[in-house]
Amino acid sequence: MIVLHNDYIFLPQIKKENAHISSNDADDTIRIQMRKRVPFYITSIFGKPINIDTENGMLKIVYTYALEIKNIVYEVIFTMHNITQYTYLEVCVSGKTVHRVIGTLEYIQEKIVDSDIEQNYVMIVSYDSISEYYCNKAYPKLNQLERNIRKLLFNTYTVNFGVDYYQKTVPAELQKKIKGVIQAKGNEEKKQIERLKKFFYSMEFSDIQDLLFTKKWTMVEEESKAEFLSKHEKLTEMSEESLRSAFDTFSPKSDWERLFADKIGNGEIENMIETVRSIRNDIAHCKFFYKDQYNTFNKTVTDLNQLILEAIRLTEEQDFADKQMESIRVALKGMIDTVTQFRESMQDSLKSSLQSVSLVINALRKSFDDTIGKMLSNTDFNKLSSNGDELDDEDDEETFI
Repeated sequence: MIVLHNDYIFLPQIKKENAHISSNDADDTIRIQMRKRVPFYITSIFGKPINIDTENGMLKIVYTYALEIKNIVYEVIFTMHNITQYTYLEVCVSGKTVHRVIGTLEYIQEKIVDSDIEQNYVMIVSYDSISEYYCNKAYPKLNQLERNIRKLLFNTYTVNFGVDYYQKTVPAELQKKIKGVIQAKGNEEKKQIERLKKFFYSMEFSDIQDLLFTKKWTMVEEESKAEFLSKHEKLTEMSEESLRSAFDTFSPKSDWERLFADKIGNGEIENMIETVRSIRNDIAHCKFFYKDQYNTFNKTVTDLNQLILEAIRLTEEQDFADKQMESIRVALKGMIDTVTQFRESMQDSLKSSLQSVSLVINALRKSFDDTIGKMLSNTDFNKLSSNGDELDDEDDEETFI
């Protein structure tokens, strides 16, 4: 058997006189209208109880009811402590399931509120099992949503900006606030590691809203603008369409536009997050949280969580792949640049070597030519000629013998 309770305190309305309201009739008879006591209201609303117990006179009154609601009978006990003009009421309901017991407590509270009791009393809910029930149902959904949001933030920011993921786009004031929440200790390196681990865990929901939806000028735009200007020194030579496109690119944007809009096309996303944020405070701080609020929250958080999960999937399938391809392109470009530089260096080196060899060959050729020239200039060609004739004569004589 499930037993739950709701507790209330009834304080007399300040606008009323302490104990009564007096009035004069036409016949000058003075009538005293006593304030209706809380036990009177209970019997007026729910009828005669099946049992009444009292202690210390009227200091404590216990009414026991067998309330039939939708063909189911519930045991309901109203325990009232009457202290001077104040009444402390506990409503205790027994049933087979939590859902049914909560439904009965809701029914009883609605009946009390709909009566005119608040014309005479300020009704304070001192313990609220109804809100506790719906908060307990809502919190796991909120827990899952916030963890999915943080995962999406971590995935998206790190894949785009690496170890500088929060320094690139998060405004300086917000960075300072979050660093104060983290309170990292140690040297600067240890502090930075701690901040990298806990940055998104240390943000309130409103901080996440500011991060995602506030338009701002960041280092991203500064770097893009500098790169653009370095490539286009003469803007007057650009077409109007190109200039408009560049202007749009470098205009202040929200991080949602910059990083997430292409993955979550729902135009109501900002309103959905605001709805969750406003209700979240009631859940997180154990405030009033009733059925209508829970139904609104449940639909919104379920739809939003599906969108966040889809964005995570797209990030892992598209952004991760795109970043890897970009990394490969950068690596290949680096290799090509290195090979090109090496080839040019080798060409220059070979050219220099060939020039050196050419100089050596030319020097050798000149030396060779000079040496041959000298040898030829020292030769007695006349002598060589006469000796040749003599030899020819001898050969002739021998021939005739």
